[in-house]
Parts: sequence; structure tokens; C-alpha cells
Amino acid sequence: MKKRKSYYIIIAAVCFASIICLFLPYLKLPEREVLSSGSVLDLKLAAQESHLINKIAKREGIKKSAVYDVAKSVVSNRPYERIVKNLSEDEYYIVDVVTAELDNKVEELTGIDIFNETDFGFFGILSLSAQIIKHLDQYIIDSSLLIFCVISTFALTLASGIYMLVTKGDKNYGMVRRLSLSAVLLSLLGLINSNAISTGALQVPEFFTRNWGYGFFTIIIINILAWLLATIASYHEQVAGFVTWRMIIRQKQLIIMSVPFVIYGLIFYYGPLLGWTMAFQRYRPAAEDQLWVAWDKFKFLFQSQNFMQVFRNTVAMSVINLVLSFVFAIGFALLLNEVKFLKGKKIIQTVSYLPHFLSWIIVAGIVRDVLSMETGIINELLQKFNFIDSPINFFTVPKYFWWIIGFAVVWKETGWNSIIYLATMTAINPDLYEAASIDGAGRFKKMIHITLPGIRSTIFVLLIINLGFIMNSGFEAQYLLGGDMNRATSHVIDLFVLDYTFGAGVDFSLGTAAGIFKSVVSIILIFVSNRVAKVAGQERLF
Repeated sequence: MKKRKSYYIIIAAVCFASIICLFLPYLKLPEREVLSSGSVLDLKLAAQESHLINKIAKREGIKKSAVYDVAKSVVSNRPYERIVKNLSEDEYYIVDVVTAELDNKVEELTGIDIFNETDFGFFGILSLSAQIIKHLDQYIIDSSLLIFCVISTFALTLASGIYMLVTKGDKNYGMVRRLSLSAVLLSLLGLINSNAISTGALQVPEFFTRNWGYGFFTIIIINILAWLLATIASYHEQVAGFVTWRMIIRQKQLIIMSVPFVIYGLIFYYGPLLGWTMAFQRYRPAAEDQLWVAWDKFKFLFQSQNFMQVFRNTVAMSVINLVLSFVFAIGFALLLNEVKFLKGKKIIQTVSYLPHFLSWIIVAGIVRDVLSMETGIINELLQKFNFIDSPINFFTVPKYFWWIIGFAVVWKETGWNSIIYLATMTAINPDLYEAASIDGAGRFKKMIHITLPGIRSTIFVLLIINLGFIMNSGFEAQYLLGGDMNRATSHVIDLFVLDYTFGAGVDFSLGTAAGIFKSVVSIILIFVSNRVAKVAGQERLF
């Protein structure tokens, strides 16, 4: 209990950071004297991006894309001849309809006082979000989340402060930390959504630099520091007495040697994450000004039937690959460990490792030959043993594709995946096997009761790591073995990204959004599985 007294500084810092986050609601839009600089609240553009376009398209029976193009041209003041260029003659009237509707919407927005303000306090940001939901009928989720975050941040910060004052002793540590961290997390979410409605619904260009400036990034840094302090507090007891400054100084050579790798990771792993901003834009290469669309690309993903299908295929193939890879790799390692003839064991190991080094182009060719209707050995065996009457074209039957990929991965990677299990088995105490032999245990019982428990920690750690790759079922195998006939089961997220990023339409933003979705799901799976392993008392990553 005495150890936690040293936490008071950390608790105070986290609470202070939470209180600082109360400044989140003060969203500052451009001052009137700088409107000419280009950072403007563009009501016409906001009207163009609102659900007004959907309503017109639905009412007039014209495609939404055509109505949106007309609205975009009207806002850009393009000549009438260019606007109607891609319309049929019976659709020319839509130009006048869209122009009138846009003017009415702009007039409506101009008459609302809240849209003419430049500074928004606590209640002002709540009113602004409510007006966006009501009048623009747009960014409803973002505005609702912002309202929730603003109120919750204030409530949790106030609650953590009061709780700290009215309670005494170390027992208040956990509750205050949880309340403070919740406030910090909600304030971060609020910052994201305040940017979403400003650059999306309100169409304020260059929102970060012109409106928040250094203040926005200051609050972000304070939030991050609060999380770091809380992490230190969480692990303080676990490492207290185990990791000391003296130990760190003694290993300074190793720490210095790791610096280049840390720098490499920051540059090549974390630096490219700046490209994630494309997911929140209607990104066009080489364009000077990118249009911010906030969460639109993510909404399109989750509303797309095609994406839901590729998501299902990705998860299904990943789970099949995971299960089969673990079962076959562990089984192969157990059997190979029992081989006493050393030269034969080395030959088997070498032969089993070789497929790992083959390109998927070669593997795909082998798989196609094996499953061929004319010369494929699988069809010949099935016919010989009277399982089928005529050859099956496996690549035209969608239900077979997942299993084709699964067993292709097993053939290619089983030998390679078994290496770490074999290495772990060598560390098992031989005395255990001798004691089991004295007790009359055979080879099978030794495998079940000694070898498997001996590699259990390795199995759990590798399982957690591989769960992080659930969203990466592969690319080459699906691309090379897939086709139009089995597209319903062969198309995965990586192929979806390829189609939308470099195929028809060239939508880099949508591809980036899909990539972010994969990363977030993978991170969540790793943390959840690691936590489950901890609760179960098994080995874990952290």
C-alpha cells in the first residue's frame, strides 16, 4: 500500500490533463477579418455535401451521382453548356432545380445565428452540433458523438476531481485513474469529431492550421502524455524492484544498439501513418486542396454489400488457415520430435521446409495442376475410388475455394511453422521422459502429458500473434487462384483495396479507409486475446 503513495503525482497529472481537456469545446472558427484569406465557412459547399442531393435525386428519379455532379458544377460556377454535357435532354431541367434548392438551403443557413458565430463555448458547440443535425441532415453520427463527448468529458473530469477530494487513502487510485482515462479518451474522440463536422458538414478548409493552430496539437500532446503517465502508473507495481535505473545503466550498450532500430521503426513504420489522412478526404493526386469528407469513406464501406462480402471471405479464410496451420504444424512437430534416426529426421525437415521458399506463383501452378479436370491427381483418385462419376472443376465451385487456399497454405507453411515448436521441445527436461518411461508411459502418452504441456506457452504466444493477422488472409493466393466464377468466395479485403485504389475510379481514400479498418480490428484482437490469456493464467505478449 505504501508504494501507491508515489502514485499521487501521476494521479494529479492525469486529473490535470483531464481538466485541460475541458478546453476542447472552444472550437474557434475563422475571424471575420481573415475571411479573404481563403479559410471560410462555405455554406454553398456545405449545402452541396448535405443530404439535399439525396432528396432531390430520390424525388426526381435521377441518379444521385448525376445530381451531385450538377450540384458540384453549379457551386463551381461552370457554364451551363458544360453542366448539361453529361445529361440527357429530358434531364436538363434538373440544373434549375438544383440551383434553386441550393440557393434556398444557403439562405436558410445564412439566417441561423449559430452558423455566423466564430467562437463556440461549452453550450455553443452543443447548439452547433444540434443545428447541423437539424438543418444539414448530415454528419449525424459525428455531431451526436461530439455532443456526447463534450458532456461526458466534463462530467467525468468533475467526477474524478470530486472523488479525489472526498475519499482518502490509496483506495481512490484505481477509480480516479479509470475516470480520468475515460475523460482523456472521450476528449480525443471529441477532437476527431469536432474536426469531422468542421471540415465535413461546415466545409471549413485547412481546419487544423487556420482555426486551432498550435492549440489543437497541444491538447493532443497533453492527452498522449496523460496516457503515458497512466501506463507508467499501471505497470509501476509490476516492475518495481525488477527494473531499476542501475539495471538500465548496466545495459546501456544494448539500449544504445537498439536506438537505430527504434529510429528505423519511427521513420518507416509510424511515419507513413500520416497517409491515413487520405481516408478522411476525397483525395485526388496532385490536387492542391483536398476536400475533407470526415467519416464518409468508412460509412460507404460498412454500407457496401461488396465490402461485407470480402470481409466475410477474409475472416473465413484467415480462421481456416489459422486452425489448419496450428493443427498441422504442432502435429508435424510432435511426430518429427519422435523420430530417432537423425539423418532421416534432417531429410524430412529439409523437404518440409522447402515449399516455404517457393513463390506463390509456383505454388498456384502446382495447385492448379493437382486439381485439374484432365490430369489432376485429386480428380483421378476420386474417380478411381468411385466418390465421383465425372471430374470436378474445383475452381468454378465457390464453396471449395476457402478449403483450397487452406490446404495450399498448410502444404506450403507446415514445415516452416513447425521450427519454433521443435526448438521449444528441445528445452523440455529429458528427466521427465525418463520418469514417464519408468511409469510405463508409451510415446503417445509422453506426447500428450509431457511434450504438449511443455510447449503450451509457445502455442499461446503464437496464437495471440497470429490472431493479429486475422484480417490478412493473404493476397497472392487469392489473386492467382481466384476468378470470376468463384469471386463470391475468393475476393478478400486486399483485393478490394486493389480494385478501388488502382482499378476503375481510382479511389485512394476508400483503399486507405479499408486499410485503417483492418489495422484497428487487428489491434483490438491482439489486446482482447492477450487479456483473455492473462485471465486464463496463460502466457501472453504483454
